[in-house]
Amino acid sequence: METWLSGRTLSDALLAEYITNLHKTGKTPATIGQAVAAVKWQLKHQSQEITNFPFTHATLAGIRREGKGRGRGQVNGLTWQDVERVCLLAEMENTLAGLRDAAMIRLMSDCLLRVSEVAAVNVGDLKEKTLTLRSSKSDQKGTGESLYICGATRDVLDQYRERADITDGAMFRHIRRGDHIQPNRITAHSARRIIQKRAADAGVKGFISGHSLRVGSAVSLAQAGATVIDMQVAGRWKSSQMPAHYAKAELAERGAIARFKDGKTR
Repeated sequence: METWLSGRTLSDALLAEYITNLHKTGKTPATIGQAVAAVKWQLKHQSQEITNFPFTHATLAGIRREGKGRGRGQVNGLTWQDVERVCLLAEMENTLAGLRDAAMIRLMSDCLLRVSEVAAVNVGDLKEKTLTLRSSKSDQKGTGESLYICGATRDVLDQYRERADITDGAMFRHIRRGDHIQPNRITAHSARRIIQKRAADAGVKGFISGHSLRVGSAVSLAQAGATVIDMQVAGRWKSSQMPAHYAKAELAERGAIARFKDGKTR
């Protein structure tokens, strides 16, 4: 907020403009509502005069109507086809950064990883054809899960490790300008920015986030004929509701009407 204001004095009109911009960048109504509440809380604790922000609240009401249903499932998914295009372009750069980004994106697509999970991957977590996920949002106890890694991904991971001379510790690390590898691992924020940048470079349109690879893989699995349970297991979702939501268009094409009614009339 302070960066966006850039020295300007906060006003009802400016706050309304700020939340409108948040809406355009794909933020959910709930997130935008929290931003407004945070501003009011800050003003209160700074002993500043608090107004009712009528213009802001009218704008927020419109955002809630227009953005009803917007949430994590509303991000655009990066399907397997998208991932191939994005990664081939990154690999063609013939840079260490390009290899790292391609390896990371391919691994996230194969294993339906969250940005926090891929940032935490260590070299020792990779065993031949599998990734051992030590802990995750859906595995709070840290019992660990084994996830399959496709052949193309393994090849790019090997190329990246060999070129970066990484033998242990963090797998995905910061790289300074000039392809200088650093010892510290990337953050979830860095992983998210890499995905967004590489997708934009490849001409992928829409709202891309760190969740786009999980969504895209769920869609691709549905297109390939996987069941909702298959998708749930692959993505480690606690219920089938989320993968079914992400792939609802693809699942509808395999539904009863598509199979029985449309099939009979052809």
